Amino acid sequence: MNLEEIKEKAQAFADTCIRIFIHPRTFFYQSDKYEPWNQVIVFNIICGVLAGIIKMILTFGNVYSGIVIYPIVLLIITFGGGAVLFICFKLFGGEGEFEPTVKMVGYTQAVSILSYGIPAVGPLFALYQLALLALLGEAEHKLNTRSAFIAVSIPIALYLVLTALLATILGVSFFGGIISHTGQTF
Repeated sequence: MNLEEIKEKAQAFADTCIRIFIHPRTFFYQSDKYEPWNQVIVFNIICGVLAGIIKMILTFGNVYSGIVIYPIVLLIITFGGGAVLFICFKLFGGEGEFEPTVKMVGYTQAVSILSYGIPAVGPLFALYQLALLALLGEAEHKLNTRSAFIAVSIPIALYLVLTALLATILGVSFFGGIISHTGQTF
């Protein structure tokens, strides 16, 4: 691959990110929903590496492992989250197909460059990604705004409830063991 091809691919990546950030509705309606999977996978890997690089720079090199971990996390979120969102969209009467849904979830990972990469304001970008996922429900599954938003919110709410439940169980188990310790030795 020569320098000109690298520049073209970098420009195509940047153009895709800009379209997702600035004109997401247009992006979701006009995208090739049946493009090869490798394009979405490579897009996610690049987003993860960029997020890791940004985080490493902003933490002065303390979190260099993000360069390796973030691409893997984004791929897991794309495929796992895309499958869960597909089911939720279908439960609300969505008409879309599985493959385009997962691929478009992968493209919303462009926001993850900032939400994972910038420690302080990253969660605000994560909220924008939720709005993008609701737009995806409107565009791909022909849902109204309210139904799409609820379909996106349900998996997040379930995740938070399960996490809180698990943390409570583990906390009670841990601190219960400390409190019940009598200090006797055998």
